[in-house]
Amino acid sequence: MVVRNMNLMEQILEAFFEGKIIEAERKLNRLLETRKDDPQAWFLKSFIEKNKGNNEEALKAIEHAISMSKNYTGAWVLKGIILRNLARYKESLDAFDKAMELQLLYENYEDYEILIEKAKTYLEMGDRKKVLEIINKVMEINPEDDEINKLLKSI
Repeated sequence: MVVRNMNLMEQILEAFFEGKIIEAERKLNRLLETRKDDPQAWFLKSFIEKNKGNNEEALKAIEHAISMSKNYTGAWVLKGIILRNLARYKESLDAFDKAMELQLLYENYEDYEILIEKAKTYLEMGDRKKVLEIINKVMEINPEDDEINKLLKSI
């Protein structure tokens, strides 16, 4: 038997991805009791709620995470995805723009994955021209990305 030393967040993610949703949520609730001021814990709650299809609950959790850490790039990306799921496209694009702004500020590079999320939003909005503009930009950064081909097939 292999014993791995995992922190509680890793245990929650492992349980979730193994389909042990009740166990993941039980551990997440325990985590939130002890780390209620931790934006990463609220990010994790939002991520799980989104993946369960509870986008309204996911939005509340991610907004709470952002209220504690306004410069949390990943939280802005997740917020954009959740807003897209809720068909709140303008707000979704604004969240991705904020994520990109933070990425450039703190990491000094343009994250093509954020661009892909923007392209998916434009695709849902029916703006093929914007999708193609973003795909061209992503291809300059990372021409090997599988998401590009999926997007191209979708338009």
